[in-house]
Amino acid sequence: MMRLFNKKHSRKRNCSNDPVGIWVRGEDTKSAILAGYTPLNKNEEVRKCVHKIADLVSSMTIMLMENGEDGDRRLKNELSKKIDVYPSHFMTRKNFVYKIVSDLLMTGNSVVLPQMADGLLDHLHLWDADSIAFTGDDHGYAIRYKNRVFDPDEVLHFVLIPDATHPYKGVGYVDALKETVTTLVQATATKKAFMQSEWKPSLIVKVDADVEELQDQEQREKILDSYIRTSETGKPWLIPSGEVDVEQVRPLTLSDLAIQESIMLDKKAVASAFGIPDFMLGVGDFKTEEYNNFIATTIMHIAKIIEQELTKKLVYKNTWYFKMSAKSLMQYNLQEMTTHVKEMVAGGMINRNEGRNVFDYSPVEGLNEYIVLENYVPVSKVGDQKKLHQYGKEETDEESNEGSTDDI
Repeated sequence: MMRLFNKKHSRKRNCSNDPVGIWVRGEDTKSAILAGYTPLNKNEEVRKCVHKIADLVSSMTIMLMENGEDGDRRLKNELSKKIDVYPSHFMTRKNFVYKIVSDLLMTGNSVVLPQMADGLLDHLHLWDADSIAFTGDDHGYAIRYKNRVFDPDEVLHFVLIPDATHPYKGVGYVDALKETVTTLVQATATKKAFMQSEWKPSLIVKVDADVEELQDQEQREKILDSYIRTSETGKPWLIPSGEVDVEQVRPLTLSDLAIQESIMLDKKAVASAFGIPDFMLGVGDFKTEEYNNFIATTIMHIAKIIEQELTKKLVYKNTWYFKMSAKSLMQYNLQEMTTHVKEMVAGGMINRNEGRNVFDYSPVEGLNEYIVLENYVPVSKVGDQKKLHQYGKEETDEESNEGSTDDI
């Protein structure tokens, strides 16, 4: 592996001077970017998508679980507390995971350096995504950060959408968004220029004057100042009859130019690339089923990336693993949730305190027992019900009678 780190690559990188390509990559090359362009991570629709996904993923509880014969159970120790509450000296879990997800979506990679103290995990140092470089071949790769080279086993390397040629690094959503965002920016710029037109509506003013006089810019401005321009918006114009004739020319509207429809289509394309519902970008109405599907697919996909890397690099027991819970992110009807919890309690799957916890109520003494059926019989005493004893007695009597008949 040291040979990999010391290996020098003489191959020249093919650099593109295409302003659109540079703009999409978000590189700090302002002189080459066309006027009006902004980096991809500054685009309004892209930022909305990134924020929504990062906000939801970072709101998920990170649980440390342990495999068991009767099912997996949650562990609560210093490691689980460290990861779920304060993984970094400078950030809580919410902001820490938010930054990881944001970097994943925009660059495809996020790297964190674990730092130890007295043999225990002390701090997770989140690296600047723009300062990370990857070098490698078919046998392995190395990560370069601020003139230092690290082995992948030394860091937490989260990867979103592996590169086709170099699968050890991610590509994010840049390739899928380049054309769509370029079109969206152009449409938005056209709309902005259209809305900033000086005359609304457009006007043609006929003036009784010589042609030579109207060719002078100062004379034209003088006429406008005298008759047309006012100090207040909406104030009526007072013009002399016969000397000035004002005609309205009906201009093209946004509907005529199909700009609004184009913007809506591009917003849908951006939302589709990120895998989020259209209504999160202001297109269409909220739909519970669509939202829950978004949580179960897009959000959980990114959560699995984080879960598996944390488990692979930070857990020291084979039976332990990290899990991110999306239960609190799902949209439920309160009545449906209440009915569901009551059925779970009546079926003995959860106790009443666990049911109270679903609604953020504090536990109550005496409600930790698991019960079943409508009369709340403890699970351990289900077999002691009188109706079961009566049924068993009847069966015994019938068997005795049958035996007596056979004897006869």
